[in-house]
Amino acid sequence: MENRKRFQSAILFSLMLAMGLALRLLFMPAKTLDMLAYIQWYDYIAQHGIIPSLGGESFGYNPPFIYLLALATLTQSFLPKIIAIKLIPFAFDLINAVLVYKIVKTRFPDDNKPLLAALLFWLTPTILINSSFWGQTDSLYTCFLLLAVLYLLKDRPTAAVVAFALSISVKAQGIFLAPLLGVLFFQKRIRWHTFFLVPVVYVLSFLPTVLAGRPLDSIFSTYAGQGETFSRASMNAANFYFFIGQRDYKSALLIGIPLAALLLLIWVLVYGRKAYSLTPNILVFTALVSVALTPFLLPKMHDRYFYPADVFSLIAAFFVPGTWFLPVAYQVISLLSYMPYLFKLRGQMGFVPAAAWINFLAICFLLWKQWKMVSKKEVSGE
Repeated sequence: MENRKRFQSAILFSLMLAMGLALRLLFMPAKTLDMLAYIQWYDYIAQHGIIPSLGGESFGYNPPFIYLLALATLTQSFLPKIIAIKLIPFAFDLINAVLVYKIVKTRFPDDNKPLLAALLFWLTPTILINSSFWGQTDSLYTCFLLLAVLYLLKDRPTAAVVAFALSISVKAQGIFLAPLLGVLFFQKRIRWHTFFLVPVVYVLSFLPTVLAGRPLDSIFSTYAGQGETFSRASMNAANFYFFIGQRDYKSALLIGIPLAALLLLIWVLVYGRKAYSLTPNILVFTALVSVALTPFLLPKMHDRYFYPADVFSLIAAFFVPGTWFLPVAYQVISLLSYMPYLFKLRGQMGFVPAAAWINFLAICFLLWKQWKMVSKKEVSGE
């Protein structure tokens, strides 16, 4: 009987793995507007050479992705460029599946649940769409956020901070995990001087481009330039800034950014100064709250910025009983937010308001559940 169950499990897991691979291969030829930009960068690097391109162009993205894009041009003789480019997020999907497996394995070392978590991640619709259909790079910075949480679970705070620094070196959205690190600082799990590694790692990520001839003053200009790209309070992000009109854009920034900073600081101080046992369950759940609450409070967010919440809600469902509906909710939230852009539903923006209200309810639950988890009564019962 035991052998039969193992055989059935192996068949199921193999089918899930094959299905995820088949869907990715099916989506890979799709071309979105963002992919057209990546193709232009690819063509520029292929035409001018890797070293001159790294030294002369910013491409609007930080260097780590450009390094990978440059490596992709080395396959131009035997791979279509769109496939070569999409293999970058595809590879990080694989890496992230392994990291999800390792994170859940810290909770269930002798169980099939880590493998199930990894395969569910592999099949998650927004993960599939983001990397293989959209060709986006959210899997890259999220990879280092997952690595940071894995190191925190293994009580390696210095390595976790380095992983966090690598995440924000890839994309600014890595900052969504910063509130969690703030909580751990006040909980005395991370020492203050460890945070000096963040600017060090960030600057080092630019070193190859500087050696190739790129000006030093460009190190901090990429994210500033990205911030000026769109003049909207919400780029179909599932938060309430979507309801703010164009004429109130500047007011949304002037009020929204300080207000978000204040609310996040209050959250950090409450859970950083409160006395409770920071168990692995609470740590993972706090990571989820951090990556979900931060983009919900900030203006100028995009539709894809709840990608880390999609991933961490799945992990949290394995760590915290009774939260299985959270990854389902975040799939609905992100898919509704994706629809207007991916399917050109410009006149049907009702998807995003629905996503914003569902997200609001999800955030309310997250905050309530976190408070309940850190209460002395619940912690003592673990």
